[in-house]
Amino acid sequence: MINDQSSHSCEMPADEKGTSRFLMIQLVLVVFCCSGFIIDVHHERLMKSCSEVYDIVQEGEYSLKAAFIYRFTEYVDWEGMPKEEEFKIAILGDTPLTRNLINIAENAEVGNRKINVEEYDNLNEIDECQILFVSRESSVPLQAILHKFEGKETLIVTEKEGYGEKGSCINFFLSESKIKFEVNLEAVEKAGLAVSSQLLQHAVVIGKQR
Repeated sequence: MINDQSSHSCEMPADEKGTSRFLMIQLVLVVFCCSGFIIDVHHERLMKSCSEVYDIVQEGEYSLKAAFIYRFTEYVDWEGMPKEEEFKIAILGDTPLTRNLINIAENAEVGNRKINVEEYDNLNEIDECQILFVSRESSVPLQAILHKFEGKETLIVTEKEGYGEKGSCINFFLSESKIKFEVNLEAVEKAGLAVSSQLLQHAVVIGKQR
């Protein structure tokens, strides 16, 4: 038997097709935009996390360097320093070391002398000091620093590759993920300082050998 009722089309009317297509495009755009937002958020969080980790690592590095510098005072002799003077540590250039040394200075002394820690941006502002730490962030040429403190009992401590051989008294360097230091005996003697052999046992000795 033949059914002569008209067959019903399964196709969507043209206006509904346009509406559906428009909604689909909107949905895709929303998903795309949200994905971009999520990527940006994750990227921002990742960069923030990396920055925080770097700050923590740097803080650990300079806590250790501050401890080293304080220990240096036990093995270096400033023979011409008046006993009544405070012990001054000058820092050239912005560095987390300053805060760490200030924390040590609040609870420690060198002999019976109080420790004064000051940070400078300008070499010309630094007067007499027993230790001068030159930050790797400082743009002041090493030769200018050596010239200013020539003939003075100042232990110049640096943290740039090659600075030990170029004339600083002590230079920090990284070896096998460990902080180590080299001592330039010739530079130490030029500064009129005496260094204990106990300190040299833990250092890489360069310059004139004893």
